[in-house]
Amino acid sequence: MIIIVNNLENGVLKIMSWNWLGWLSWICAIAFFCYVIHYIRVKQLMLIAKTKKVFKLNLVIRYVILLVVSLCWLGGMSYLTFFRPVDINNHQQTRTSITYRPLQMGNNSDDFYYVLATRSKSGKHPIVSYTYWAGNDKYTTNSRYGSVADGSRIVTLDASALPWDKKQLEKEDAKTGHAFAAVMDVKYKNTVINGLGLKANHSAVTYTLLRVPSSDMVSER
Repeated sequence: MIIIVNNLENGVLKIMSWNWLGWLSWICAIAFFCYVIHYIRVKQLMLIAKTKKVFKLNLVIRYVILLVVSLCWLGGMSYLTFFRPVDINNHQQTRTSITYRPLQMGNNSDDFYYVLATRSKSGKHPIVSYTYWAGNDKYTTNSRYGSVADGSRIVTLDASALPWDKKQLEKEDAKTGHAFAAVMDVKYKNTVINGLGLKANHSAVTYTLLRVPSSDMVSER
């Protein structure tokens, strides 16, 4: 009976995230901005109809205050939703999980490889797409959200700033013969600040570290 109750509570907690607060705040912010515009228009029409004037100092001050409040509200919501950077080291706002997958060897004619790298030829900064197989499943990432480590270095320079479990990486490296994928998934926790940004329980960033014995095990095309 206790197990059933706990499972129900966990299910309710997953459904009832703080994102509802973000949606409500967005609706209220937009509605308030529309109200301010409507209020200014009505007041100006009444002023013109009653006094034949278009300017009154106390009304202008009121307009400015209302506009500043509404624009600050919209700006704050925009920052929390679209522009607030993720801090993966802030464990009060994010949680990190790492999945390890042994790589499967592929072949292209007589060329055997663990990772297939495809370089984009368009744009000023070409992106490299990485394709690999693990557990009979095909996975794809790119050079923005992944990197390949070969030789004696397990973690690449690009991935060194991320909070990897170095001891577990060494265990996986020894167990798989230097051929595995470590996928780090950073998710936003279900907090009020994350909910205001509509990010609670959502993925913040996913990074894939591909470990191969040597650069010869990466096939390029």
